[in-house]
Amino acid sequence: MLFKITSSALILGVVFLSESAFSGCTTTPSSNPSPALPATISHVRDSLAPGIQFPSSTAGSAYVAGIAGAGCQIDAIVVTPLGRVVPGVTYRGQTGPAAVFETGIPGIGYALETKNLNTSWVSIGAEPTVFPAGPSGSYGWGYNQQVTLVATGSVPTGNYRVPAQTTSTLGAMLNGTVVSNRLPLGIGALSITVTAKACTITSGATNTVVMPQLVTYSLKAVGDVSAAKSAPFSLGLKCDAGVSVYATLTDATNPANTGNILSLAKNSTATGLGIQIMKQGTNSPLNFGPDSSAKGNKNQWLVAKSEASGSVISVPFEARYIKTAETIKPGVMSALSTITFSYQ
Repeated sequence: MLFKITSSALILGVVFLSESAFSGCTTTPSSNPSPALPATISHVRDSLAPGIQFPSSTAGSAYVAGIAGAGCQIDAIVVTPLGRVVPGVTYRGQTGPAAVFETGIPGIGYALETKNLNTSWVSIGAEPTVFPAGPSGSYGWGYNQQVTLVATGSVPTGNYRVPAQTTSTLGAMLNGTVVSNRLPLGIGALSITVTAKACTITSGATNTVVMPQLVTYSLKAVGDVSAAKSAPFSLGLKCDAGVSVYATLTDATNPANTGNILSLAKNSTATGLGIQIMKQGTNSPLNFGPDSSAKGNKNQWLVAKSEASGSVISVPFEARYIKTAETIKPGVMSALSTITFSYQ
């Protein structure tokens, strides 16, 4: 028992001495980066590819922190982001991909890069990013941070203003332990007025498509399609000038479906059949994709381009059966697809 008590006292002594030796490291604030948006912008609503620097914006870079103190020793820096991550979007920083965080303005995020004064920028990820402290100067270690405003998706028409916000903290480390205060870093208020060109749906926002009756033995092999098609059905759009209209069909029963056969709904009693959707007058079925208006969305296709303000665009379709299994069980069929337009 005596041995155990003595051992604990020795361990506690080591911890106390270690903390005392590191107590001199102080992270001192300097200034925050000041990225800026254009005062106004006019654009087609979905034309910006996610992950690029927002057009006409200015990245902000500043000397944000100094680290010094009597007896201070560090070997690494940890930058901990505090913002909400934009899923699926990254920004290509100077040394690799950086996570993108929400600014509070729809369609606009920000990415962070940090560096020692004498080394290269380090892209900051969604989780705390640890990197070498780099060389010190006459008065200790110094660090810059850069904030880039990034397109993350559609930016609707509107007047937007968000207040100043804290983006991250910066702390000094030695041997895997934080040995300084964690300094909060931030950016100032952001504002922008957006005029976004787009379209409005004028007809066909909901369509109930009646399929023709099918004689099951007319489809011999898996993959055979019916000669009879549904009556044509369509959607109508009224658009601003110069808008390229793209569309994505989505399988509502199975949103991950990227093939060209629409899944049957759960209330269907028929089996061995699927439904394909085509542009009217064609025999090539359209593939399904994610329910997203982002530019370049999987299986997104060009509908048409509006030449003048008030242009009316029609999007006509037809549907047919396809055999999906060796045996067809007669019954009731129902399926649901949605369509998402992207204005580019």
